[in-house]
Amino acid sequence: MLLDNETPAGAIRPEGVSARDGPESETRLTLGQVIGRTARRFPNQPAIVSSTFAPLTYQGLEHQLDAFRRRLRLAGFDCNARIGVMMPNGPEAVLAIVAVACCSIAVPLDPRLSQSEIDQRLDMLSLSAIVVPQGGASEARQAAARRRLAIIEAAPGGRGQLRPEIAVQVSGSPAIDAEPDPRSPAFILQTSGTTAQPKLIPFSHDNMLAAAARLQAWFGLTPRDRCLSVSSTYYSHGLKVTVFTPLLTGGSVAIPANSTIVALDEWLDVLRPTWYSAGPALHTAVLDKAQSLENAQAAHTLRFVVSGGAPLPRNVQDGLQHALGVPVLEHYGSSEAAQIAANLLPPGPNRQGTCGRPWPDTVAIVGEDGHPLAAGERGEIWVRGPTVTSGYLDAPELNQVAFAAGWFRTGDIGSLDEDGFLSLHGRLSELINRGGEKIAPAEIEAALLRHPAIAEAAAFAISHPRLGEDVAAAIVPRRGAQATAAELRPFLQRELASFKIPRRILTLDHLPKGVTGKVQRRCLRELVDRRSGHQATMPVPVVNGPLDLEAELLTLWRRLLKSEAITVDDDFFASGGDSLLAMEMLIEVERLVGRPVPETIMFGAETIRQFAARVSAQTDTPATPLFQPHACDNRSPLHFFNGDLVSGHPSLRRIMALLGPDYPIISINPHGLRGEPIPTSIEEMAADRLPFILAKQASGPFLLGGKCNGAIVAFEVARLLMAAGHKVDLVAMVDPPTVSARPIARSILGLLKPLVSPRLLSAAFERMALLERHSKVSESAPIMVSALKIPPVLWDFYSIAMAQYCPAPLEVPVAFYAAEHDGRAWRHLTSQLEVIQVPGGHDGCLTIGAEILVDHLRQRIELLADGARSEKRIRHSVDGETQLRGVELGLTRRVRL
Repeated sequence: MLLDNETPAGAIRPEGVSARDGPESETRLTLGQVIGRTARRFPNQPAIVSSTFAPLTYQGLEHQLDAFRRRLRLAGFDCNARIGVMMPNGPEAVLAIVAVACCSIAVPLDPRLSQSEIDQRLDMLSLSAIVVPQGGASEARQAAARRRLAIIEAAPGGRGQLRPEIAVQVSGSPAIDAEPDPRSPAFILQTSGTTAQPKLIPFSHDNMLAAAARLQAWFGLTPRDRCLSVSSTYYSHGLKVTVFTPLLTGGSVAIPANSTIVALDEWLDVLRPTWYSAGPALHTAVLDKAQSLENAQAAHTLRFVVSGGAPLPRNVQDGLQHALGVPVLEHYGSSEAAQIAANLLPPGPNRQGTCGRPWPDTVAIVGEDGHPLAAGERGEIWVRGPTVTSGYLDAPELNQVAFAAGWFRTGDIGSLDEDGFLSLHGRLSELINRGGEKIAPAEIEAALLRHPAIAEAAAFAISHPRLGEDVAAAIVPRRGAQATAAELRPFLQRELASFKIPRRILTLDHLPKGVTGKVQRRCLRELVDRRSGHQATMPVPVVNGPLDLEAELLTLWRRLLKSEAITVDDDFFASGGDSLLAMEMLIEVERLVGRPVPETIMFGAETIRQFAARVSAQTDTPATPLFQPHACDNRSPLHFFNGDLVSGHPSLRRIMALLGPDYPIISINPHGLRGEPIPTSIEEMAADRLPFILAKQASGPFLLGGKCNGAIVAFEVARLLMAAGHKVDLVAMVDPPTVSARPIARSILGLLKPLVSPRLLSAAFERMALLERHSKVSESAPIMVSALKIPPVLWDFYSIAMAQYCPAPLEVPVAFYAAEHDGRAWRHLTSQLEVIQVPGGHDGCLTIGAEILVDHLRQRIELLADGARSEKRIRHSVDGETQLRGVELGLTRRVRL
């Protein structure tokens, strides 16, 4: 438990109730009761103002709410009925949503939804009825009729009055006219659903009253204030902040004739608002219009402007404040928790570039372990308090993850500074995981927006064969400006660490956005996929003068190794480097020099001085999947399929160092590591790699080996070599799954193969492999969790290929180095099996278990060499046949089970 639960406080209270009084003494009200109280105190105070209707006073609003309530009750809809509202944006829609929310449960539905989206919403929401405009919303009517939902028609009242006529069939069993429970939902919101099925968010009367009280306290709202409502009322911000907050604080709502057209003469002069709240895109449009006015400050009655939904560019904030002459205040909220933090009007707490201070005792910045982080540290924002919804509807599993011990986990990444100001750094779901390095898109976007030619920017993840994900960005240039990737590169090098610089940059006319104005990064990733092959990666860097590669490498190595003490003569691996950091470093070097750099360049060039010399001397030679650190003299090399889908050759560095030059090894990378096509089966993988092996060694005897998936490919290569008449002396298999060697598992997979998709087959295979590992590894030696993030796209190919692989028995000598998989199962495929236990688990057996593995492997190779030498001598001996049989018996060792 991080913190004690908060006692709800700060809600709008009836007269005579003190904020010091406990919850037992507080009279809890509904939205309708609060509006009714204002109507009795200030009956002639404007409530809803529009340029197309006469002002609707609070007394008129109360009459409209009562009339709507009577109609619903007569039609049989009680306070728990869910009523959908699909009206065109405007005063009528606002009035309909408010009226339903005050007496039943309002479910705002965007009139722009497609037919399929309407069907999806109606299937999810369990509505009792739907409000539609008279003669309109034909698709919604048809969808409602198919589900036998009641249709409530709203007809214009006429004569310039906001007084719609409600038509609904009267029920034979009218509903009891009970007041809603303040804890029950007043309205249900739907998330925009750009990446998945929308989540349903019930927001109670208590929630909304607490949210309005919070905004009232932050911005000093009074009945004299009027909010310009230009955000969609079908979504959280528009409904909670710009409609209900002014109505619940006794102020008024101003609604333009068309909120999609920025008409400042109507918005600011005719409607006379004192504040408005919107997202950055609308603020930018207002700024463009305001800058064209001769004296914009004299043309309005605003006292402040609020911005939320996304970071507001500094130039827009400064420009708008200068043009309008009022503070522009950034705040932060969510659909599930309303407004969470805000910058206040001077002289209140206000810090540009932040979201302001959260409401006291409602926010924690939490690390991955669930514990609060210190000031300045980045973590997930957790929120609690009276504005937080009770949970998503019909989503128990999602609620279990999102709501914990009274806290709502927002999924946003944030930090609190020493003074308590909250800053946002992106979404957990949007973090770019670049080979284990977490990069927040917001940081890249902020850097891009500092370039004078860029109006909008969005960073997002794209797939990468080795790192899993890499960084890409889309930009929208300012009118009349140009910004190419080549021009942006040197600018970004001054603004960002090199690993954060986007590998691909798209130039677009506009960024794809959802209905709430948020950038749809999924659409950008799909756009990159469609353009694959048409837009190159980031071009060769533009540098002034020759590139000082040693200096660049020194900066890079110090960052990766987290040590300022690194010099040009320090060993990368001895200083704390590992294979994953080596891959990170190689990719950064590729960006610096503008051409591919093979992984093999690291071997024998462990210092910056050595490495820089090798890179400078490198020519553009065709890449091959093989790497051989030492020449093969009189000894046959060990062809080893490293199977590492992240690092490739560097994963064998420890093995190669222990074997030394006297025991030559050739590392063979898995398919796809460098972006090459991946064969669909283990057999095809083996056949594709066979020519490379024969090019290195034309005839046997052959020594083969491999780790994990590579071991299985090595076993199949042995089959191909033996079928071609070659001799294979050994297959060294390092901890591959043995599912395909087990008769029962083979039978199950064989039955499933024609019945299910390859992906489902691979899921079954992986489940069996996991059970195998759990059954083998004892509690005293737990399964190690992989420290390397295998790119999911690559792993899918290999998982499917291994699931479909059903090898026939092959009489070949096999040394099975077992870490987490039970090698004894391979006896079903060969009688010449030796199982050797190695420490380190599946991920560490080539490093932690390397010495035991290499000691045994060296003995096997020496025994084979001795046998070959003996065989050569025996052939010249009179009794050679007898002695040769003895040697063969010595080579065929008993399997240790």
